[in-house]
Amino acid sequence: MIVSCLGDSLNRNSSMKPICFPGKTTQAKRAPVRFWRQVAGVLILGWLSGCAQTPTETVSGAHIRFYSINSMDQLSELSLVPNRDEPGCHAMPLDLEVHRVAQVGFAACQVYAEEGCPDEAALVMRWSGKQSRSDPDKNEPTIRITPGSLWLIEGKREVEVGSWRCEFED
Repeated sequence: MIVSCLGDSLNRNSSMKPICFPGKTTQAKRAPVRFWRQVAGVLILGWLSGCAQTPTETVSGAHIRFYSINSMDQLSELSLVPNRDEPGCHAMPLDLEVHRVAQVGFAACQVYAEEGCPDEAALVMRWSGKQSRSDPDKNEPTIRITPGSLWLIEGKREVEVGSWRCEFED
């Protein structure tokens, strides 16, 4: 410990003993400050390095959404549907009535009245938006749902959906 003493220069034979005071900055005071600065530095570097990492998977953003409609023509998304962002055939977890379907990021999707995606149970859909010059599926009723959010089930207000299939390639 660094100590500053007054009276060192006084005569040692004097009856007065020197008075020693701790210095303004002692090692004991600086050690905890230095420790906490190092801890803060390590935490900040760890946080910054975590932000700079790239994800190991690429996120496609592809998903399919199902909507129901109430008696006042208000839509609500059926949000408790698992695997909406994965390609392949998936069963609807509950018996849910579907009014409208939206899909983003997949090349095409199909919706089925039965579980297991059987071809004979594919539901015919129609595009309720403007006619399209680039997407012929949006001009006539079809079982092939291309990207968009305005797909209605042909001829019915709501239909119970058993499964769906989405693919990234045709």
